[in-house]
Amino acid sequence: MPNATHTVDLPLSNQVTWDFLKDYNNWAPLMPGYIAHEVQNESQFTWIYLADLGFTKKTIKLQVDMNEFTEPSDIKFGLKGLSDNFEGSGYFKIQENSSDSVQVTGSLDLSAGGFMGIMINSVLETFVPQATKDLINSIEAKLTELHSVK
Repeated sequence: MPNATHTVDLPLSNQVTWDFLKDYNNWAPLMPGYIAHEVQNESQFTWIYLADLGFTKKTIKLQVDMNEFTEPSDIKFGLKGLSDNFEGSGYFKIQENSSDSVQVTGSLDLSAGGFMGIMINSVLETFVPQATKDLINSIEAKLTELHSVK
């Protein structure tokens, strides 16, 4: 399964970081290629984005199930393809460095099944790490912008 993890340090408190990440409306729009997200309920949304798969760009629609919130440090979610045969998961982990500094780790696993799965998974081996890095870096930029951190 194509997967990736990316970590950033933020000069923010654990509580500020948790408050941002626990609401998927804050971070869902930060996914590279974001088109929209549609709220189903407080623990489920549909994520729609344009994925640049190298040889083609494809609109991907995923159901995101927010599976676990362990305040103040862990958020886990599942991914299921609605437009294509995709399955995966992801998480955010906040680790406190000090009272005003945290380390945020994000992870994504995503794989394709079905007839085209082998070919698409080889492309996802590059796409998933870049998308994970871009998402976590965008979260870092958004949080530092919101809290006027330089």
